[in-house]
Amino acid sequence: MKRGLCSIDEELAVRVYERLLVAKGVTLPELATDLGITAERAEQALAALRCLKLVRYCQEQGRFVARSPEIAQLELLMPLEQTIREKRRELTDFQDTLGSFADTYSSLQRTRLRREPVLSGLDREQTGLRMADALRDRPSEILVMEPFAPVQGQDSHVLGLSALPPGVPIQVLYPHTARSSLASRGSLRTLAEASARVRTSTQAFERLVIVGGEVAFLADPGGDDAGVTVVYEQAIVARLVRSYEHAWASGTDIDSNVVRYGETLDEVRCAILELLASGLKDEVVARRIGMSSRTFRRHLATIMDELNAESRFQAGAAAVQAGLLPVRGAAG
Repeated sequence: MKRGLCSIDEELAVRVYERLLVAKGVTLPELATDLGITAERAEQALAALRCLKLVRYCQEQGRFVARSPEIAQLELLMPLEQTIREKRRELTDFQDTLGSFADTYSSLQRTRLRREPVLSGLDREQTGLRMADALRDRPSEILVMEPFAPVQGQDSHVLGLSALPPGVPIQVLYPHTARSSLASRGSLRTLAEASARVRTSTQAFERLVIVGGEVAFLADPGGDDAGVTVVYEQAIVARLVRSYEHAWASGTDIDSNVVRYGETLDEVRCAILELLASGLKDEVVARRIGMSSRTFRRHLATIMDELNAESRFQAGAAAVQAGLLPVRGAAG
């Protein structure tokens, strides 16, 4: 059986069609009688031939009349050919539209910034472009470390992260001194509103942004006007991520509505003593702790007063006796 003849065998359909051609038209009873078949089978055969446009019913004569295969073919194929033409036009339209997107994609890929393993000395404009490029693919997370108390509207601007991208998990680590700065309250609230997690630690001493665990931005020493180093080398970025996670684990969550050291004050003073015991100069210690030289001197004076020490050496020895420093720290 061929497609279009439904459940009627081809031999019967051909016999019916031949009878219609010879008789120039017959009724259903006549057809059944002439072929020696039931009226039901004759009706089924006629229905199949009508689907193929090989038979038509002449209302005036009340008879079924055969049609030429050429006419039937035209009537059947023209709609199919029209559908094929429309689908081809639709296919061409899709190809043209997708081609435009493909051109845009290729152009964008060509303009992606070249990623050398390490780039040093980038200015703010170059850093901003690199940061925008890193944020383009919606990173899984952003890790930020700032060694100084935040100031409203200036967070990480030197590293090109002047605005926090919405919907991306962000962790920000500040030194404990951020807790005592009234000027930091607005910035901390902004971070909290952006759903950033904020902690303070004695180990926040670098300006660092790590985007998606794939690229790191480090401010070069020398202040805000210094250049920025961008690292794409995955082994180095992974090491920086581990260092950040270690500092983060040692930190304490901060409440932007509370501006005080709280339980972190002892950590700050112990860090000052430990850094002094290692032989670092005052200005270096102040920078590592994240405070001004004036604030550092005030803390140092308070520490020496509490330890009843007249010199830093005495302060170190008293700190060891008080259990604030390990023996090796005082001896160093």
